[in-house]
Amino acid sequence: MKKITAAITLLSILLLHISVSRADEIPQSGSQDRQDGPRENTVIEPEIRPFQLSLVPFIGTEGAYAAENIYKVSLNIFGGFTGGVDGIELGGLLNLNQYSMTGLQGSGFGNIVNGPVRGLQAAGFINVNNGSNQGLQGAGFGNVVNGNARSLQAAGFGNVISGNMEGIQVAGFGNVTGGRLEGIQVAGFGNITAGNSSAVQVAGFGNVSGERIAGIQVAGFGNIASEVEGIQVAGFLNVARRVTGIQVGFINVADTVDGVPIGFLSIVRRGYRKLELTAGDAMNLGIGFKIGVRRFYNIFSLGTQFTGVDHAFAWGYGIGSEFNMPDHRFLNAEILSHRFIEEGWWDHRRMNMLHQARVTYARPLNERWQIFAGPALNFHTVRDTENGFPESLAPYELFSFSVRDTPTRVWLGINAGIRFW
Repeated sequence: MKKITAAITLLSILLLHISVSRADEIPQSGSQDRQDGPRENTVIEPEIRPFQLSLVPFIGTEGAYAAENIYKVSLNIFGGFTGGVDGIELGGLLNLNQYSMTGLQGSGFGNIVNGPVRGLQAAGFINVNNGSNQGLQGAGFGNVVNGNARSLQAAGFGNVISGNMEGIQVAGFGNVTGGRLEGIQVAGFGNITAGNSSAVQVAGFGNVSGERIAGIQVAGFGNIASEVEGIQVAGFLNVARRVTGIQVGFINVADTVDGVPIGFLSIVRRGYRKLELTAGDAMNLGIGFKIGVRRFYNIFSLGTQFTGVDHAFAWGYGIGSEFNMPDHRFLNAEILSHRFIEEGWWDHRRMNMLHQARVTYARPLNERWQIFAGPALNFHTVRDTENGFPESLAPYELFSFSVRDTPTRVWLGINAGIRFW
């Protein structure tokens, strides 16, 4: 099957080359073979004729003259080459047009138009336009437009437009637009737009916008854009130079964000970064690193608890937000979870975790240093801990509860420290 397809494709290209050369040799109406005077170069407008029928290119009711005429109805049993269509053209395998196509064009294998297309193209394998496109293209494999398009493209594999696109592209694998995009791209794997976009991009793997995108990018793995005015949502990674809006992903990367990046890790070059040392009744000593933006940052933490017979270390993660207060003070609201390390960094048979909801009030010492303090609501959950570590860190209880025979004790404590960057 692959050999047959390749042979048909090569034959189509060869026929197109031969037909164009042959069309140049056909005497035009009104021309003379006299050599007794200078010949003037004149542009001959193609004649619009009602009908032609071809078996293969150059073998049909119009012969080689079909290449210089535009037809209202064109029927090609296997394939045909005409000047163009202003109506309907159907082909068993292949339709070739030298000038343009306006109307309806359908073929079992492909449609190739060396000029603009307005209307509907449907092909079992491929549609190719060497000019602008307005209308609808549907192909089992792909659609290619070497120009601007205002259309709906649907393909089993991919759609490619070299210029600007206004409309919708839907493909089983990918869509590519070489210029500006205004519309929607949906692909099983990926979408690529080289220019500015006012669009929605949805892809199973990834989306790429070479310049600014005003709209939405949604991808199973990742999104990349120069500038985003809108929303990026990815299963793993979002990357943009400047973001005005929202990023949602496991990892978000940006130079500048005027909005909120939401994820496990948000790296913003001109964003929020703080390192802090803490002390408290629940986590006796700790160190934390905060990164993201002030509206939403990630916290990576290490700490130690020495209430029991032996020291216990913990690692944790959290999220937080910082708010401006009068006189250059700051208020931080944070949620953190720590897991104590008893025997190895992770043991599914044991659970010894400290969850905290804390609020701190910070006062700057200078441009880089702050001191802070505030209350912390502590939730200590313990199950099957080793001897030597207390069943509860709580000096007292506000209340307690149990889920699946795992008790949790709750108390209000204090947290204080110093932070800098």
